[in-house]
Amino acid sequence: MDTTNDKPFLTYNQQIQKLIGKGLSITDPESAIVLLKKHSYFALVSGYKNPFKAKNGLYKPRTTLDDIYSLYIFDDTLRTIILRNILKVEKHIKSLISYSFCETYGEDQQHYLDATKYNYSRANQADINDLIGRLSKIVSDPKDYLYVSHQLKKHGNIPLWVMMKALTLGSVSKFYSFLPQSIQSRISIEFDCVTENELARMLDLLARVRNVCAHNERLFNYRYKKGAIHDTFIHQYLHISKTNEQYSKGKRDLFAVIIVLKYLLSHDELCLLIDEVDNALKSLLASTKQLQRLQMYKYMGFPTNWTDIKAAPLGIHTLP
Repeated sequence: MDTTNDKPFLTYNQQIQKLIGKGLSITDPESAIVLLKKHSYFALVSGYKNPFKAKNGLYKPRTTLDDIYSLYIFDDTLRTIILRNILKVEKHIKSLISYSFCETYGEDQQHYLDATKYNYSRANQADINDLIGRLSKIVSDPKDYLYVSHQLKKHGNIPLWVMMKALTLGSVSKFYSFLPQSIQSRISIEFDCVTENELARMLDLLARVRNVCAHNERLFNYRYKKGAIHDTFIHQYLHISKTNEQYSKGKRDLFAVIIVLKYLLSHDELCLLIDEVDNALKSLLASTKQLQRLQMYKYMGFPTNWTDIKAAPLGIHTLP
């Protein structure tokens, strides 16, 4: 096996020379080095260079490091906006799950540690056991969660509404997906035109995007690798085109996240989100002439009329 490192260590000056050799315009190497020191070549250049590259592998004429940095800043702003709104959904979902579960089974911790309280089918037994194992670990060793530890010492019991605060959205998403349908329905009915199965897929998508945001990974061209969200009335309302009977946008891209948030946020929260994303996009396009609005829409999976989602009714739709 050839163990030659095709990504050898390069000094900042060598990184600059590499960029210049690829056709990037750098007139102030010292300022460029400041950016590389602050953000790293990998995070800044490797993460955001592609929209500025021509087919021959070189940078498009007159592209500068500042152009790449503008996209980097836009994506950082985008993560902040999306994460803030996912956190709103996360708080809401945690509240609904803990209430509905405890309303059915009671507040004793033994209930959410009992596999029979879930939809314990053969297909998801291992996953439910894994979830219960994580919950049990927090119960038995809550030192990382002072509020859990306090509750346990004072009352000898950790009700689900306390435990929920210690869970990631990924765990909460799984928790919901394992619940009996009767409890899932009591939760999903709180969101207009969302079925229990649709909500499970929506929460899974948001959990994955939340991780992208939390770990500062690239978001603007995100793709949902697990699958796709269900077809919604929003897809129809915005007249999104189809390819092979499948909607070409809003299924596994960033616009799918916007659609999910349309269903799970309040109208005012959604409108503010749309305005913030649109303003961030306007700032990006004002800061670099190397990117075009339609080009960014393609990366993000946005239809050209995407802001019309603010006025779109949620509608009644049939699952495929």
